[in-house]
Amino acid sequence: MIRHTDDIKQQVERILNWGPSKHWRQRDFTQLSELVATRTDEHVDARDLQLFWQVSWASSPAILDALAHFADYDDWDDFCRRNAYGVVDTDDETRLTHLPGWEVPTKWVIVICWLSVVASILVGLALCLSK
Repeated sequence: MIRHTDDIKQQVERILNWGPSKHWRQRDFTQLSELVATRTDEHVDARDLQLFWQVSWASSPAILDALAHFADYDDWDDFCRRNAYGVVDTDDETRLTHLPGWEVPTKWVIVICWLSVVASILVGLALCLSK
């Protein structure tokens, strides 16, 4: 539920393009309330919107429905259904476009590290002996 409430907030913020909501003031929530009422014919109190933005908890399902409607969804259930989280199915074509990256085997990394330690010791000894 929290993921969906965060998602609806992000979508509304993108629609409004007012900048980060952490900088919004009471007048911004009042204006959002007016925009929601104008666009959806549903009244949502500005204080309820501000509380929702602060704690991701709606005092009424009507707030979620109004915000979903504002973001061009039928209602909150439609928003949740169309923004569902789950397993993404992949087909052969998708697998071909996402080839696995080349990895250095762990044993080779260990060997290279030891060789660099040995080389450092030999260089140090050579410098000491040349003085």
